[in-house]
Amino acid sequence: MSRKRVHRRTVLQAMAGTGFLLTLSPGFLLTGCDGGVRATELGTLGLDSEEYDVELNLYATPDSVSILPGTPSEVWRYRAELLKGPESTVSENPDSYLGPTIRLRRGQTVKIHIHNELPEDTTVHWHGLHVPSDVDGQPRLPIRPGEMMTVGFEVLDRAGLFWYHSHAHGEQGGRVGFQSYAGLAGLLIVEDDEELGLRLPAGSDELLLVLQDRTFEGANELVYLDGGMGAMMDRMRGFLGDRMLVNGTPPTTRNVATRPYRLRVLNGSNARIYKLAWSDERPITVIGADGGLLQQPENKPYVVLAPAQRLDLWVDLSDSRPGSTLELVSDSYEAGMMSGGMMGGMGMMGNATLPAGSRFTLMTLEVTDSTNTTEPLPAELARARKKIPVTDATPVRQFELSHAMMRGFAINGRRFAGTTVADSEKVRLGDTEIWEFRNNTPMPHPMHVHGLQFNVIGRETRGNGRGWSGLTQGLVDSGWHDTVLVMPGEAVQLAMTFERFDGLYIYHCHNMEHEDNGMMRYFQVQS
Repeated sequence: MSRKRVHRRTVLQAMAGTGFLLTLSPGFLLTGCDGGVRATELGTLGLDSEEYDVELNLYATPDSVSILPGTPSEVWRYRAELLKGPESTVSENPDSYLGPTIRLRRGQTVKIHIHNELPEDTTVHWHGLHVPSDVDGQPRLPIRPGEMMTVGFEVLDRAGLFWYHSHAHGEQGGRVGFQSYAGLAGLLIVEDDEELGLRLPAGSDELLLVLQDRTFEGANELVYLDGGMGAMMDRMRGFLGDRMLVNGTPPTTRNVATRPYRLRVLNGSNARIYKLAWSDERPITVIGADGGLLQQPENKPYVVLAPAQRLDLWVDLSDSRPGSTLELVSDSYEAGMMSGGMMGGMGMMGNATLPAGSRFTLMTLEVTDSTNTTEPLPAELARARKKIPVTDATPVRQFELSHAMMRGFAINGRRFAGTTVADSEKVRLGDTEIWEFRNNTPMPHPMHVHGLQFNVIGRETRGNGRGWSGLTQGLVDSGWHDTVLVMPGEAVQLAMTFERFDGLYIYHCHNMEHEDNGMMRYFQVQS
């Protein structure tokens, strides 16, 4: 694919947005965020090094992709060009709008030249990675159209499934929801010697699944926030598409053999919560979460996957017969109603075609081959990584999640205001704290904290959950996370340590319409 020349970016001058509005389909204008910011940097952001183990170009560019039969759909997507490093570093997804899968090794140094070929500002956030603040892809450092930003970092995280996506902001409100919906997302996998030594299923026995819901109209045009009262409701509850896509295509059947498989699943949807289960009601075996492998496998009747969360699953088909099938489904649950009748009879249910809490199939596994290959699941997976120690003396910060009247959402009564940081949002480098998120809204909020991983150490339910039920047994709180689901009427406690890097980071709801409409704030790590 030919590339237009872009100019190397030497000075970054950030602003809230460009004012340019693009439609992939009629009407998507977001409202609700305020605050402009400025920042300047020179040269490569992040790691100051002459040599890097991995170097690549990453392009954010318009494209057209055949998603449904018929006319190709207009999308925005990432493409990559490997300049240095192992050939396995970049795997393109040519038949999907998803960005290339990037595989890195712990300890590698990485340089990435990010080219913006879009008609508006963008950023690339390395979701879940522990990187310096200036490399984090925050809205305070946008990449303007036709420009390039170079970032460098060392891979410090243990093995796990991460991802990268836009974290842009504009004058008319946040652009995360639109740009990610348009296709700006991709998987990033970190490997290390500890995990490779476990001999977990790999290659064709490792199934990568990105779950997203989308709405199409006309000639397969992607539709997002199509205006009027419906768009206002979508901003309040989060956008729900009317059909499922897995890895950027409609759900398909995969041919498998009688052996164990590893499923690594990302919820890349804007707002939809999935309740993953097997069609034959066998337990779901969880071996990992956002931050990598759990200490031991866990069996659950189903598992809950909120926006931005990842789960690592194991399924053993050794006892299956050729010709048999097994479906991975999102099972049904009760999705609560908005308070005060704001949403009328539809409540939180979303569109009538695929409302929240619906049951539908995500993937069908068809056993077509018989093999004697077996690799038992290790009883111990990641014993070396201990939880963050906390005591009665560990400081606790409370964050109240609330509505901001008709202006969107707020955290402790504050909405997104650029790089403005309140005194209660300043922490000290090296400290360990407990952050408690209290949800006083009728909607779930998947809360994401940039720049670190945390342990979930407690949940307290206050009230009746406001009509949400059928998810509790599937919450995966073990291990390490960067995103946690906070249900209505719930308070969730997280233990976190602010390590290695100072500077500005973000915490926010990863329901993309919620963060775009105010439920996002900066916090500052002070050395």
